[in-house]
Amino acid sequence: MASYCQKCGYKLSMIDIKPECPVCGINLVYYGMEDSLKKEADKAEFEHATFQPRLDRLKAATVGSPLAITRLVICVLPILAMLLPMGKIVVNLPYFTEKVTVNLVSIISKVFMNLDFDFLMAMTGSAKAGTAYICYLVALISFVLVLLMALLNLFDLIVACGKRGIRRNITVASIGLFFTVVGAVTFAVWTSSLSGAYPEVFSGTVVPWGILGVALAFVAEIVINVIFKKKNVKVKYKDLSEFLVSYDERSKVDAEAEPVAE
Repeated sequence: MASYCQKCGYKLSMIDIKPECPVCGINLVYYGMEDSLKKEADKAEFEHATFQPRLDRLKAATVGSPLAITRLVICVLPILAMLLPMGKIVVNLPYFTEKVTVNLVSIISKVFMNLDFDFLMAMTGSAKAGTAYICYLVALISFVLVLLMALLNLFDLIVACGKRGIRRNITVASIGLFFTVVGAVTFAVWTSSLSGAYPEVFSGTVVPWGILGVALAFVAEIVINVIFKKKNVKVKYKDLSEFLVSYDERSKVDAEAEPVAE
């Protein structure tokens, strides 16, 4: 219990054991609780009113219209397309032969889980196969960046209806398309160079329709975002402006409006 009455300022003594103030009679325990609850309600309503526009933009960017739903589906396509075969590698060693289909799964499982970076960096300085392994390194980095751009574009849908949102989506998709082409070209150079240097040990080839699938997925992202921009899709904001005003101010406005209404 407080040592002073919050209403009249009376200083409580040891003999004041009742929950009521002996001077003004208010309940010392519950006095001011209503105001505290109003302030907490005002704070919650204000936070809701300021956060709601973000939810409205997210809805408009993802499921707010058939065009938005179409874009959401298309933004998943580059990731799914990377599951397609983008290349094939065959390694022939004594008593050992391995065939690898290059796609998202093999890049993660066989490259990053078992990649020897020290060996790779050493081979880039080789006189016979240095250029081939440099192309391999560039191809590997390019395919990783393709995956990152695909994931980033999907994540960017959260803020796609914000400031520069569509422009950012188009830029990210264009970067993904660029690195798809770079990855395909450097992968082709690597397999061709290494096959020429070690014809009995290594052979590889690019799978055109797999690379084309990834490239077309990024092109589809660019096209759908351009259409989204041309259509000038508007965000339908929920009007919560009244909650940006405190409860006391709203009550005061309502009290002043009642005589006018009568």
